[in-house]
Amino acid sequence: MSWLHTWAGLVLGWLLFAIFLTGTLSFFKTEFNLWMQPELHGLPPAQEGVADRAQDALHRAAPGVTQWIMRLPDERQPWVTVLWRDTGNGRFQTLHMDPRTGEALHPRETMGGEFFYRFHFELRTAKNGRWAIQGRWIVGAATLLMFIALLTGVVTHRRIFKDFFTFRPAKGGQRAWLDAHNVTGVLVLPFYLMITLSGLMILHTLYMPSGIAAVYQGPKGVDSQAYFADLLGDPSGRRGARRGATEEVPALPAVALGALIDRARAEWDGGRIGSLGMRHEGGTVVLEVARHDGDRLQYRPAQLRFNATTGERLSLGDVQSPAVKTYGVLYGLHMARFAGPGMRWALFGFGVLGSLMIATGLVLWIVKRRAQSQRKAASPAPLTRGERLVATLNLAALAGLPLAIGVYLASNRLLPLDIAGRADAELRCFFTAWGLALLVAALRPDRRGWTLLLALAGAVFAALPVLNALTTGAHLGITLPAREWAWAGMDLAFLATAALLAGLAWRLRPGRSAAAKPRAAARTAPAAASSQGA
Repeated sequence: MSWLHTWAGLVLGWLLFAIFLTGTLSFFKTEFNLWMQPELHGLPPAQEGVADRAQDALHRAAPGVTQWIMRLPDERQPWVTVLWRDTGNGRFQTLHMDPRTGEALHPRETMGGEFFYRFHFELRTAKNGRWAIQGRWIVGAATLLMFIALLTGVVTHRRIFKDFFTFRPAKGGQRAWLDAHNVTGVLVLPFYLMITLSGLMILHTLYMPSGIAAVYQGPKGVDSQAYFADLLGDPSGRRGARRGATEEVPALPAVALGALIDRARAEWDGGRIGSLGMRHEGGTVVLEVARHDGDRLQYRPAQLRFNATTGERLSLGDVQSPAVKTYGVLYGLHMARFAGPGMRWALFGFGVLGSLMIATGLVLWIVKRRAQSQRKAASPAPLTRGERLVATLNLAALAGLPLAIGVYLASNRLLPLDIAGRADAELRCFFTAWGLALLVAALRPDRRGWTLLLALAGAVFAALPVLNALTTGAHLGITLPAREWAWAGMDLAFLATAALLAGLAWRLRPGRSAAAKPRAAARTAPAAASSQGA
């Protein structure tokens, strides 16, 4: 079983580290979106009537709109986001609106935190990437291997509860890395099991389509739309055939949204409204009012459907069957939309521990084999080809990825605001930095390489608050006195990350290991003498 645990963790371990780290950052996707669009700083809290103002502004900007989806502002996202289109089946366009006036806002073009979110489950490399499905398959394979590694790890580590309290960093070498791997693996093991299992379940229609094919057969083959209608509680027939790109669709009317929102809020005992959507269904203009997805653990929020013209209540979409509810709860646990600031930071911490568990496992593999080689040889043996490959990928993933993330954030402040394809330019900066880190790792897969990349990453993160202060008005000098923690917290987190990376670079500097051994021996000698005397 031990070999399965080792190889299941190693084969795609570097990709798993990237998935886990970017997924962890996604817990703060909205805060990254804020920081990377400083033009949105200073918006007031949401006020009554914001939906009607935004709808009026949308009709002024796009009189022929045929479908729209409006996300209302809340405590984390203070602006209105509207997705709209004016054709039957065209691509949606995005509008950001001021909640006070409904007028359009024009923040800089960026993927923001959406990039971390998209990368962690489909390896998105461009704003409109074409390989999302292939990326989801690769991530699914990596997630399955992690699930196997977790289960075999539980079986392999028979002293799982003892390992929970055992961490001996002073021992150094293989023992210290093994202790670190065990502690980070055991400490929040239920979180790891939940996040991997739910990750696989969320995309079950892609990974396990046979069940749907067996039950949902239509005249033209598998009727997946009927399956999704049952899963999401949509009325039968709503998810019908897609409109053609050239099909004529009448423009939507502007209706009084406030009264319908009040009725939905009353039905949910004062619950918050998260989003609205309006579209044509047959000959009816339908308004969907969705409850805020932070109001409960189960994901997807309940939706009330109204005839937008007459105000008639059409249906409530909120499936409560045991199977759908179980799926929704697992989905909600993975997404963590329900989490307040404290819980979100706790989940972030669990994600960091998971990243450390993967990282220590990868490093342990090479440390263990180097120790075996040195026991067999009289003098230190050079790295074998396999060891060099693992050492290179370890360095590129564990130190190169933080550097690439820092460069991605810095590019948001340094790239000109008016260049075409600015969001993709930021992503090119990310992947270029990661590629250069791989080159450095291939040339110096040793302490010099670790020190160089970690020090560079620390310097980039330390520079982020400075760049923010030089280029925007949403810096610590303004946000700290105003107690705008969503903004200030990002700069403070960057400084903390810089200190951590700089500390790691200092500890891994060349020559430190040789100097540390005599000190470690001096510390352990009195304890050994005391035990012998006893």
